[in-house]
Amino acid sequence: MCRFPLEWAAPDDVVLTPEGIIDTRGNIVPLSADMIPAPWGWNKAVKQQFLRLGIDQRLMPTDDELDLWRTFASRRWAAQIAKELYSMLHDNTFVVENHACFCDTNAQLDAWFAENKGQRYILKNEYSSSGRGNSIDRRQKVPVLADRFYAKAIDFALEYETTETEVQYLGLSVFKASTSGRYEHNYCLPQPQLHDMIVEHIPHGGTQHLQTLVDAYHTLLSTHLLHRYRGIVGIDMLVTSDGLIHPCIEINLRMNMGVVALNLSTC
Repeated sequence: MCRFPLEWAAPDDVVLTPEGIIDTRGNIVPLSADMIPAPWGWNKAVKQQFLRLGIDQRLMPTDDELDLWRTFASRRWAAQIAKELYSMLHDNTFVVENHACFCDTNAQLDAWFAENKGQRYILKNEYSSSGRGNSIDRRQKVPVLADRFYAKAIDFALEYETTETEVQYLGLSVFKASTSGRYEHNYCLPQPQLHDMIVEHIPHGGTQHLQTLVDAYHTLLSTHLLHRYRGIVGIDMLVTSDGLIHPCIEINLRMNMGVVALNLSTC
């Protein structure tokens, strides 16, 4: 771990670094068993690291919770949420058609290719590689998420946080990713500028369409995640070169660079 988390740490937070545990003023402080861990993302390996440090396990998610969170972090779950999202959109003329399909068998994948014959496509493993690019070869074994490949004008995301009591919308993030999906950088700008960067690529009603998606995802996350997951939820999207929104590229249940950029832009 490094000092980077100091960029979004609260004034009374401490950060675990190679030099030791430091506070936001750079002072080394002793570890206490009642420190509440807040890693970039949770899994059982991360939990074991904190347990070895002596952190009280009652301050961390249970193994059952981590198993459930892993389910929510899968592209299988994201594909289901996308279907629910499209069913909620009374006006779906501003989004691309939903061609995403999670395929468990080669027969399902072959059927998807037959339905999308002649289209450029992208295949993704069930779990995200966290910004390192996600496309895989057609010969990759199932399960995979299959979707059409879209020429894009801009990448962006909606950022939320699920607490013990509510789902909070944090704001927009705009980022740059390569054509293979590899993360490059975020734009650290005020929300109005990020909003304008996005809507300039949407011919009509961009502001209204973004608000529609913000509200729809707030409903979906409240339905599925409230009281079941605690933490950041980032939903990656893009605007295509012809001005349509792909509303569900990724759903990330972890801290992400968009939230870091959002926090820095409001400092």
